[in-house]
Amino acid sequence: MTSCLLLAVCHSIANAEEVRVKTPAALQSAVKSAQPGDVIKIVGADWSDVKIKLILKGTEAKPITVQSQVAFTGASELNLLGEYVVLDGFTFRNGSLKTGHVIRVRGAHNRVTRCTIEGYNPESIDVRYQWLSLYGHHHRVDYCRFVGQKHSGTTLVVWLDDDGEVGRHRIERNHFLNRARGNGNGFETLRIGTSETSMKSAQCVVAENLFENCDGEVELISNKSGDNIYERNTIVGCAGALTLRHGNNCIVRENLILGDGERHSGGIRVVGTGHQIIGNHIEGTGDRIDGAIALSAGVVNPKLNQHAQVQNVLIEGNTLIDNAGEEIVQGHGLGSRSRTLLPVNITIKNTRRTGKPQLKRLKPADVSPDAKQE
Repeated sequence: MTSCLLLAVCHSIANAEEVRVKTPAALQSAVKSAQPGDVIKIVGADWSDVKIKLILKGTEAKPITVQSQVAFTGASELNLLGEYVVLDGFTFRNGSLKTGHVIRVRGAHNRVTRCTIEGYNPESIDVRYQWLSLYGHHHRVDYCRFVGQKHSGTTLVVWLDDDGEVGRHRIERNHFLNRARGNGNGFETLRIGTSETSMKSAQCVVAENLFENCDGEVELISNKSGDNIYERNTIVGCAGALTLRHGNNCIVRENLILGDGERHSGGIRVVGTGHQIIGNHIEGTGDRIDGAIALSAGVVNPKLNQHAQVQNVLIEGNTLIDNAGEEIVQGHGLGSRSRTLLPVNITIKNTRRTGKPQLKRLKPADVSPDAKQE
């Protein structure tokens, strides 16, 4: 039986193919003939002004990998519709779009790893497009680097408006860096959902990411869906807050948030029902949300784009040190935009006022194409 298993494994490996391509035409040819387990490598000179469309289907045991050793510039963009596909090492640098997405991932069980989007900016700050958009379900984004966005549009956004199953993505161990301050809404660094889909259960996990100097808007992270987990992320010197803007039953735990001298930095802002804010370390943040943890005031019978009343929230074991304003604000924004409802059924336990933060800074060797593969 052991011999048979070994033969089967060897036969599977022998059937897998590695194809090296140097042109968009060669890439499309390789995609058309790709089989589960194959590896397609893009090599040679950098590509400019290319619109890549990949339709691929691997399996859980044998995903199809598309690996890039070149950079993409100009108006280049990538659109993946697939299952069990790995995008590895793609770099988009010093280009721009008029609309759309630099990378758009649809389907299920795909992975974006060791990729970089850097300085992909139009001349006008008002031109809106997203850098990385996730549709479908069960995708993973890890060891990627997003740096220097200066225009309208979310850096990484999860969309929940497709039919069928959505969400359940893992976004982990990525580096978000130097997001320039915007001129209004639409400058989030990370957003899960929209106001219209905010009552959907997304069940995404955002873990162990590093956000540095991301100043786009007050909602650095904008949660607009339910049942998401934000854990063990590090936020340093960002002029915004981790914001549960819409949706219910999210968990925010063991995150490290440091103001780092940014007077417009913020901690955690809460809207909605059933959230848990547990074991976070918030130190030296500014006055962006009037305190370290801000529970918003709500609207009677709110529309999806308004502030729902904060109810049944657990705030436990958080360390709050030297933050501007109050430690925990109950009724942030009371009186503005018809917000008249104070938070109810709030449990606050074991708040600590001393503690040593454990700062984690990702390096180029940890993310982007330089990262070591698992």
